[in-house]
Amino acid sequence: MFGKASKSLANKLVKKNIIAKEDFEVYQFGMETFLMKAFHIISYLVIGAVFFRLPELLVFLAAFIPLRESSGGYHAGTALKCYVMSCATVISFLCFLVFLPDSMMEYSLVLALAASLFLFLIVPVETGNKPLEDAERTYYKSKAGFIIIIEFGLVLIFRMVEWKELSFILALSLGYELVIALAGFYVNRTIPGCKHVE
Repeated sequence: MFGKASKSLANKLVKKNIIAKEDFEVYQFGMETFLMKAFHIISYLVIGAVFFRLPELLVFLAAFIPLRESSGGYHAGTALKCYVMSCATVISFLCFLVFLPDSMMEYSLVLALAASLFLFLIVPVETGNKPLEDAERTYYKSKAGFIIIIEFGLVLIFRMVEWKELSFILALSLGYELVIALAGFYVNRTIPGCKHVE
């Protein structure tokens, strides 16, 4: 779907001499990526609105997405699987907020600390089809480490000022990334051709 739309848009840009013909594939890929990400975000917002938890979801996404992009982890094999799993992640997060008793928020600091420590040990986790060079590993490990420290610090601050829900949301973002990183770590160890960052 997005491939056809992006190809059509790129063709129109070439015909109007807005982009050069030799740059077609670069622009087509960029537009396809943009359309996919926009569709994902719109779907998340709709789900958040259905649960009446849109502000909470925005906080989660603001914490989770940068951490996910820097830390790596499991990646679905197809765009459809990626979309389904991403929406399932959002739904499960919102279910935690809606159905878990408020008393569980008391453990946000414990969750954040455990997730942060394990993430420090294993990130970045690369995929078999996107191995990282040594310089890239160093860069992503530093970037992910910085984000982890910031988010853990915010969890601690919010917990101290009794903003329990905000603290819990950020702790969940760390927890979700840990699950994804561990899944990627496991896949890299068990499937031939996949590599794990040592």
